[in-house]
Amino acid sequence: MANTAVMSLKGPIDKTFALAAAYIDVCPENIWGKKFGGWPAWQQLYHGLAAIDFFLRGPDDAQAKALYDHAVGDLKETPAQAPDKAAFKSFLETAKARIDAYCAGLDDADLAKNNPGLSKRFGADMTHAITLSLMAGHLFYHLGGCDAALRENGLKGVF
Repeated sequence: MANTAVMSLKGPIDKTFALAAAYIDVCPENIWGKKFGGWPAWQQLYHGLAAIDFFLRGPDDAQAKALYDHAVGDLKETPAQAPDKAAFKSFLETAKARIDAYCAGLDDADLAKNNPGLSKRFGADMTHAITLSLMAGHLFYHLGGCDAALRENGLKGVF
């Protein structure tokens, strides 16, 4: 089966991850650790990536291990030092692999079915189609803040 609808919804996620990888590569260190919109640029992107676990874990699963304590991903704390870009890129690749595996387990008919973990966390029915849409939009939003940080400093953005 082609799973055309799943691949259509996954397309923006793939694009966002490609842009995020490009951002990590081009972002200078002085911007990587500088605050924009209340958090360092890297933490905006980290939040978007750490949220993948929120969208995809089961209803009773513990939060997945990440680069930092969950309070950092939840934007409640900011560490004194920015993460190494190589470690950050590895975290991005792990998040992308998780999405790829999730999508590989879906067929077009599954898109209308309930995502039990996300539904429990939201307290409302959330389908797999909604899950894919929310993941793409959430990461695009935070990457947009990162891109703006580049542009505010006279650099070319990744968009």
